[in-house]
Amino acid sequence: MQKKVTELYIVDALSFTEAESRIIGEMSCFISGEFEVVSEKITNYSELVQSPDGDRWYRAKVVFKTLDEKTMNEKKQAQYYLVQAKNIDNAKLTLEQFMHGTLADWECEALQETKIMDVFLYAPDALHGKAKTYEGEILKGAEDSIASSPSCRRAAKKFIDSIPDGQKATISATGCKDVVIDKTHGHEKQDDA
Repeated sequence: MQKKVTELYIVDALSFTEAESRIIGEMSCFISGEFEVVSEKITNYSELVQSPDGDRWYRAKVVFKTLDEKTMNEKKQAQYYLVQAKNIDNAKLTLEQFMHGTLADWECEALQETKIMDVFLYAPDALHGKAKTYEGEILKGAEDSIASSPSCRRAAKKFIDSIPDGQKATISATGCKDVVIDKTHGHEKQDDA
């Protein structure tokens, strides 16, 4: 049974057109069937704080405190940070490490988990941006883009994990070699025979 799902992604782009083009390119590597971009909007994140072991995204409201020299009153200015972490405690620690050495007084006023699935940063050599002249360069760019994309790696791992033990699956695509995922027990011995 097919069911529609909506997922939230952040795309670093200069226009809505570029964002839509890039997200379609990124998603097409692991979505089979039809999909569409249903809405786009500009976010108000000032900084992106990445962590290599994080798989969730947290929105942090950071308040900077300054002193107005004329009135001698404390002035507060809020900025929003997108923090990648494995849990909320790790997000707070990651943010503190990122902000270490900041000259202004600051305070994390709020920290909450978001529904963001992944973030796609701008890459000048990405396949989805500039057209290449040779087919070989396009294929190489696609391989590099897919291999370096965390969302593609997660989708591939999720797909492989979804195949039950004792089964064998073959993935076919026009112009590509078939990929066989064999989870039958003893398949190593059968291949050697």
